Amino acid sequence: MYIVTTSQIITVTSAGTLCPTTALVGRKYIMLQNIGNVTVYVGGTMVTANTAGTGGFQMMPYGTWRENYSDKNFIYGRTQSDNCQVLIQEGK
Repeated sequence: MYIVTTSQIITVTSAGTLCPTTALVGRKYIMLQNIGNVTVYVGGTMVTANTAGTGGFQMMPYGTWRENYSDKNFIYGRTQSDNCQVLIQEGK
């Protein structure tokens, strides 16, 4: 079991947003929770806000996404048009 070490809220945009902007050093896991009312697409640097080949995992409003990712893995979020608030928790 990992302990939550950091918690922050960021705004994800249609241009794509690094989640979080600075990773927790030594991170073992990351959890994102969509606290807005639009779908957020989660993926790599080239993530698109659709279900095409580069489309990301769809995090529906009030949904969560959790992965065991080190601080060397970069996660991006993107919306189709409206901005959306996302809670990010990282742990060791």
